[in-house]
Amino acid sequence: MKSLRITIKRILLFLIGLVLLGGLFGLSPVWSMTMQSGEEIVIGVNELIEDDLYLAGNQITINGTVNGDVVGAGRQITINGTVTGDLIAAGQAVVINGTVQDDVRIAGQVLQLGTEAEIADDVVAAGFSLEIKPGSTIGGSLAYGGAQALLAGTVAERMTGGMAALELSGTVGGDVQVSVGDGSFNPTFVRQTPVPIPEVPGGLTVTDSAQIEGQLRYQSPTDADISPQATIVEGISRQEIETAPPPTLTARIWNRVQRWLALLLVGLLLFAIVPNWTNQLVHAIASKPLASAGWGILVVVSVGVLAIAIPVVSLILMFVLGWIIQELVPLVLGLGLLTYTVLVASFWLFVIYVPQIVISLLGGRWVLRVSRIETKGQILPLGMGLLIFVILTTIPVVGAVVSAIAVLLGLGAVGIWGRTMYQTL
Repeated sequence: MKSLRITIKRILLFLIGLVLLGGLFGLSPVWSMTMQSGEEIVIGVNELIEDDLYLAGNQITINGTVNGDVVGAGRQITINGTVTGDLIAAGQAVVINGTVQDDVRIAGQVLQLGTEAEIADDVVAAGFSLEIKPGSTIGGSLAYGGAQALLAGTVAERMTGGMAALELSGTVGGDVQVSVGDGSFNPTFVRQTPVPIPEVPGGLTVTDSAQIEGQLRYQSPTDADISPQATIVEGISRQEIETAPPPTLTARIWNRVQRWLALLLVGLLLFAIVPNWTNQLVHAIASKPLASAGWGILVVVSVGVLAIAIPVVSLILMFVLGWIIQELVPLVLGLGLLTYTVLVASFWLFVIYVPQIVISLLGGRWVLRVSRIETKGQILPLGMGLLIFVILTTIPVVGAVVSAIAVLLGLGAVGIWGRTMYQTL
């Protein structure tokens, strides 16, 4: 199963690369390329492009020849001609009816290799549906991750991947190693797409015409539907996916104790490093609970906007600098990645620790005050509040509500603190 995990990692890394598509322009300070954008882009049948081609549009169609790589993003991308290099494409629908003389890396809702598609080397794909029609050929290996796949063409080497539904009726020249779901797959939620999506039964189906020159190895909670007429040269191996047993009471209690200890230690660390800031957050929530909730919503929206704006602005700057100062493209890419990473990491670390600590400290102080127990340190009120918080969050529904309120108030307290700091400047 090691190679299957490696395949999944490759697919995840590929998806990350597509999200940061503009980074492809920053790999070298000097390059030769052709860029086109627009609502509809068509490379004519008799058109020859002696360069790498970068495309962005709604409808992209290549009927001619590109002597180089093609990188495209759009709603529908169709390759009817010839690409002598790699094809890297992302869209709602990606259709290949022509020839790609190197690797293919595609992602989208609907992915399709037509009856005359010829891929000289490997294909890595991710999406909702992958259809490889009869007559299509892949000269290397196939790696796919998605909801469903229909393989009726030819893969010269091996196939790996993970999906809920897979139907094999074509030829694979090596091993087939996949992880599939059970027979309950029913994609009724899929909206209308530019390219029709085939119906694929849930789980693994191997039809009469299937030919696997290696071994069929699959992970599934149920047995595959394998036709006796199918040719599988090196046999079949199934690894059942077992459902993990529910945790024992002792395990659940220990998990809660670990959570309590972790929050307590982080809370004491906060008081040791930034005691004034921590007390200011507690005071903001205690004195302005409704304002804290409102600010919390504003902070969540702001972080969401920034999480979208940073990659978009980075890509725009990279495209602009690609024509003006090419040497600055890697710098913009690096700064964009760094800023995005810092934003996401800071927000995540804050959300999983600080709100719970602040709310628990506030609650612990209130309990001790009502109980007329006097204390000068922070350990007793924090420990008491965290104990109550951890117990409450174990209760279904109530725990989710309490956690959400804590996060909202904690983020709002930071917003109020930030506004106060700004006003004092």
